[in-house]
Amino acid sequence: MYGGSLDHANAALRAYVQEHGDRPWTAEELAELARLRARWTAAARGARVGIRPVSGPVMGAAVVTAA
Repeated sequence: MYGGSLDHANAALRAYVQEHGDRPWTAEELAELARLRARWTAAARGARVGIRPVSGPVMGAAVVTAA
């Protein structure tokens, strides 16, 4: 979707959470989750995501949705 390391970080984070399932998190699991989130955040900050053009006037909440 975004390309490069952001896609990889996103996939790793999603897979880890999905694999974890609906059970309480241990301290070790939370540490790994924090590491994966930090990796995703770093990748997101480095990604260049273009803002697509919209037709017509854009105001209010539509600005957030369009971006």
